[in-house]
Amino acid sequence: MTEPTDRGAVAPLMATTSVQMAASLTTFGVAVIAPVAAPDIGVDATMIGTFTSVVYGSGMIAGLTAGAFADRFGAIRVGQVAMVLACLGVACLALSSPIAALVSAMILGLSYGPVNPLSTHILARVVPAKRRPLFFSIKQSGQPAGTAIAGLLLPVLVLMYDWRVAMLVTGGIALLVVLGIQPLRPRLDAVRDPSRTIRLGNVAAPLRLVWREPKLRCLSLSGFIFSGSQVSLASFFVVYLTEELSLTLTVAGVIFTVMQMGGVLGRLFWGAIADRLAPANAVMVSLGIGTGIFSIIAGYFAPDWPILVLGILSFALGATSHGWNGVFFSELVKFAPEGSVADAASGAQFATLAGVAVVPVLFGAVVTLSGNYLLAFMGVAAAMFVASGYQRLLLR
Repeated sequence: MTEPTDRGAVAPLMATTSVQMAASLTTFGVAVIAPVAAPDIGVDATMIGTFTSVVYGSGMIAGLTAGAFADRFGAIRVGQVAMVLACLGVACLALSSPIAALVSAMILGLSYGPVNPLSTHILARVVPAKRRPLFFSIKQSGQPAGTAIAGLLLPVLVLMYDWRVAMLVTGGIALLVVLGIQPLRPRLDAVRDPSRTIRLGNVAAPLRLVWREPKLRCLSLSGFIFSGSQVSLASFFVVYLTEELSLTLTVAGVIFTVMQMGGVLGRLFWGAIADRLAPANAVMVSLGIGTGIFSIIAGYFAPDWPILVLGILSFALGATSHGWNGVFFSELVKFAPEGSVADAASGAQFATLAGVAVVPVLFGAVVTLSGNYLLAFMGVAAAMFVASGYQRLLLR
């Protein structure tokens, strides 16, 4: 087998990053248009937490089968199907009813769930081991990059047309990705097993693997908190800025984009640090502590704070709360038993998506019961400090 090289990994990196970006654009675009879409749908804007939880609850199941589907049909083909589902999901949301929104959330989950396992499946084979933290961080930067694009693009489309057109545009972008990655399929999907059966046991196998391996289990428990906290902050941020600080949707969208750009640059920065200067788990510990600190500060945002200050602090919050993913998945590849990277990624992602399914609902419930966001931000901070403790166990 040919030894992986940086040059040979560039095209797969671009393909997986584009899939990640489009999946994020369609999924998190809903959080951006929530303040204006919710009245048309007939729900409160804070229901974005429930919508997000349904997305990731559906994604949990889809992610568990991603390894088996990638082995049989090829990871690129699975990515293309995910993009078609993303387009279908946003089209369903545009029907503007609570039932359609529920179905949309379920379909978007089916599109988002396979993305990390299939990209891990691809990059684990083509990226040199010593470069994994950086390459995986670059790939994972597609998530906040897609969300940042949503924060800039969608408010403009809402002003020009309406939120339905804005979401349909994101679905069109997903379809363009389907075409863009097709030329890579002959190379990247060449190694597959057409005879592999897809059965109920495929769902349980990744969970058994992660629970059986102590380091994978510990990594997954911290991933539950990291991911749930990240998505809670991203899902509620625009609603928080518009409701609590009385900012316009356009200004809130810009600050949200600044936060997501912090996530993009943060993932690249922390990936480079883990690649060359510090152990990956030490980086994860630092990110957990940093997210906790900036979450507390975000809870104290006030309407009279200068926009520049809000932007700088939001950037820092994005750089810490969104900066962990690439380092996390590079560690997962390191701890996975030989030949089981796809299943390890599926099992660990089940834990991370479980966090996303649970934590945003808790965040929204705290906001509803307390009448403000401060206590919810404090809860995120406490959870992140616990996650840092789990990561410290992996340093031993």
